[in-house]
Order: sequence, then structure tokens, then C-alpha cells
Amino acid sequence: MLLEINVYNLVYTTVFLTMFVISYFIVLGMRLESLFKQGKVWEIRIAQVFFALIIAYLVTLGIMSLVKSTQFNIA
Repeated sequence: MLLEINVYNLVYTTVFLTMFVISYFIVLGMRLESLFKQGKVWEIRIAQVFFALIIAYLVTLGIMSLVKSTQFNIA
């Protein structure tokens, strides 16, 4: 089948998107605009999305490694 849906990939995508939304709101509250020159709106927004992606990736990687390490096979 061309588009076979794997449960692991579905969970990974769901966790990543959830973590991205949460981390984006956290990054919005970090006051990154003080690190940029005044009037650099696009650069600030790109940095916010970039930091949110990094945080979401790292948190998702940690969560999914915990999920993989706690799984066991019943033989």
C-alpha cells in the first residue's frame, strides 16, 4: 500500500505538533525581541518559529525514546 499508516509515526506526528504549539507559546513569552534591533519583525518571528521547532523536536525525541524504551514484546 502506498500510504501505509504506522501507529508509531502517527503518535510521533501528534506529539510533535502538540509540542510545537506548546513550545511556540512558551517562546512567545520569552521576550526575544530584546535581542534584535528595533523594527526587525520578520527576523523575530522567524527566530521564534525556529526556536519552537528546536524545542518541539527535542521534547518529542525524548518522549518517543521513553515510549520505545518502555515497550516490551510478548512472545
